[in-house]
Amino acid sequence: MFTWTEEKNKLNKKKHGFFLSDITDVFNDPHLLDFYDELHSSIHEDRYIILGSFHDTVILFVVTVDMVDGDTQIITAREATPKEQEVYFEHYRKSTDSGRN
Repeated sequence: MFTWTEEKNKLNKKKHGFFLSDITDVFNDPHLLDFYDELHSSIHEDRYIILGSFHDTVILFVVTVDMVDGDTQIITAREATPKEQEVYFEHYRKSTDSGRN
């Protein structure tokens, strides 16, 4: 289950143009990339960076934390930078090309 704080939900909309409550479909992207965020993780929490397609129109950069209860808390979501989009589309090409024989 995905969670977020209402304060972060509103702040993310104001800052990045997306309500956290609206972007959960990004996790259904079959070509989603996820990375462990070693730089921002700590002994108390593991953070992950997600790159995924949102409604087949925009690539999002999403930061999540795995909660003790098994939920995934969404910390922030924004449109991916051109470099991040390049990483996503390179992965997408490789994953779709590998299915061809």
